[in-house]
Amino acid sequence: MGKSSRVIHKKKNDGLNITSMMDMMTIVLVFLLKSFDAEGNLLTQADNLRLPLSVSRKQVKEIALTVIVDNDNVLVDGTTVANTSDVAAQDSLLIAPMLDLMKEKREAEVKALLAKGTVEEESGRVIVQLDKNIPYDIMYKVMATCGFSGYGNVGFAVIQKNAE
Repeated sequence: MGKSSRVIHKKKNDGLNITSMMDMMTIVLVFLLKSFDAEGNLLTQADNLRLPLSVSRKQVKEIALTVIVDNDNVLVDGTTVANTSDVAAQDSLLIAPMLDLMKEKREAEVKALLAKGTVEEESGRVIVQLDKNIPYDIMYKVMATCGFSGYGNVGFAVIQKNAE
């Protein structure tokens, strides 16, 4: 008896299956979106600062106001309010120009929250960026001024040290 010959016909459009590739790309996209975490405003480090190291893993939720203290100036949201040397030399605990500007910003923040109808208990957040070589006396005066102006929730910007 003879062998039966079988003829195999190939489709002319054999190629990549686009459905499987779309599934793979969707999974990768969802993974990247879930792993990307950026809540609130992003904080950028001032160029002339050397921030201290920290092992804390706590993330900032939202930044309302940024205070930068370097070797030369004290800045509130990019506006220079005082010279660091003048702050160190003063006897007063409060930095007057900083206090005035921060009170104005706090009043505007409260008005905006009242207009929305959502007054949060944790409003009044401020992030302070201090050079790690700034004396404690200056840091204490900056923190006291923040507290007296209505920004009682003070956080410090640090560089996250790798926990080993």
